[in-house]
Amino acid sequence: MSAVLVVVGVACGTTDPASQERLPPIMTTTPTTTTTTTTVAPGDFLYVVQSGDTLGKIAERFSVTIVAIVERNNLPSADAIQAGQTLEIPEGLPVINRSQTTEP
Repeated sequence: MSAVLVVVGVACGTTDPASQERLPPIMTTTPTTTTTTTTVAPGDFLYVVQSGDTLGKIAERFSVTIVAIVERNNLPSADAIQAGQTLEIPEGLPVINRSQTTEP
């Protein structure tokens, strides 16, 4: 008795040309970490808005105008701040106390 072994080389049991095409390599991703840095002008600093803050209170605290804070941070209005938001505060204005006089 003799045995005959027949090997058929058809991929996935079909002769459809599309099923025999090579697939492109699988793209893998590597986790990356990005950091954001903010450059603050000399004399300026960053302030994190606290609950209950208003631009008026912040401006008064740092001796700057509300307009200066709005312009520096490109805010749509003076009411457009939220707790947790970081604002760039421009360098404050020198405060001159005019009520004091000096004797020569």
